[in-house]
Amino acid sequence: MTDRQLRCFLALYETLNFSVAARQLFLTQPTLSYQIRTLEEELGTPLFVRTTCRVEPTQAGQLFAEFAQSTRKGYEAFQAALAAGQRQREKLVLQVPATMAARDPLYHDLLLALSRELPDCDLEVVTDSTFRPPEEVLQSGVDALVQLLAEPVGSAVDVMSLFDTRCYLLASPNNPLSAESFLTPPQLTGQTVCFESCDAVFVSIVRRCMEEVPMRWLMVPSFEKEYVRMLAGKCLFFSPVRGHGSPREWFHALMFPFPPMPTCLFTRRGDTRPEIQTLKTLALAEHARAVEDGRL
Repeated sequence: MTDRQLRCFLALYETLNFSVAARQLFLTQPTLSYQIRTLEEELGTPLFVRTTCRVEPTQAGQLFAEFAQSTRKGYEAFQAALAAGQRQREKLVLQVPATMAARDPLYHDLLLALSRELPDCDLEVVTDSTFRPPEEVLQSGVDALVQLLAEPVGSAVDVMSLFDTRCYLLASPNNPLSAESFLTPPQLTGQTVCFESCDAVFVSIVRRCMEEVPMRWLMVPSFEKEYVRMLAGKCLFFSPVRGHGSPREWFHALMFPFPPMPTCLFTRRGDTRPEIQTLKTLALAEHARAVEDGRL
C-alpha cells in the first residue's frame, strides 16, 4: 500500500466521481482507476461498486475509509509538528562591514568556528557598507553587529571591544613611501589615495582627522582598476584590512596622534541566549588569535 493509493482512494471516496477525483489529483482517469484497482487487489476485496451511473463504497470501502482518514490526519499532524520544530530552530543574524566580510580571512574563520559550535543554529550573515547607529541596526532583525564604536551607545545595547581599529595604505615598492614601516597624515601631503565605494564611510571618518593635509582622495570602481597605477607608484590604496592578495609588506599602517575608535561587537542588552554567548566567546578568541598572528 502506498501513499498515492491512499490519496486516490480518499479523493474518490469523498467525491464518488472518477472524473472529479482525477482532476483534484491532477491525474488522468485511467491512472486513478488503475490505482484503485491495484489497491483492491492488494486488499483482496472491492472498495467501490461501479455502475454507469454512480460510484458507491462497499462495506469494506466504508471500513477502509476510517483507516485512510485516520492515517491522513496522523500524517498531517506529523507534518505540522515537523514544521513547528523547524521554526523553533534558533536563528542568529550577524552583520559585519561589507569590506571586511569580502577581504578579511578573520571573518571566514569566525563563521567556520560558529558553524562548528552551533550546528543546530541557522546562521545568517548580512553585510552593509553604510554606517548606522547600533541601536537602529539591532532593532532591524540583526542579533549582533561588528562595527566601529563611533559614538556612545544607549543602555539597551551591550558593547564588547574586539580590537583597536587599524587602517592601511597599500604602497608598491615603486612608491617612495614604501620604505616606511608606518605612515602618518603629514607624510601623505601631495599623495593620491584611492578607495573603493564600500569603504566610503570608513574613509569619511578618516578624512575628518586629516582635513588639513593637502592630498587627494579618489573613489574608484575597484582595486583591480587602479592596480597598475598603484604598482607604478602613482597612488596609494586605502584598505581597512590587509587584503587584495598583495604582499603583507606592501601594507603600511596609518597612524594618528590619538587612539583610534575600537571595533566592537554590539548585541542587545539582556539577550541571554547561549548562541549569543558562544558568538562573543568565539569572536574574542578569533580576534585575539589574529592579533597574535599579526593579521590585525
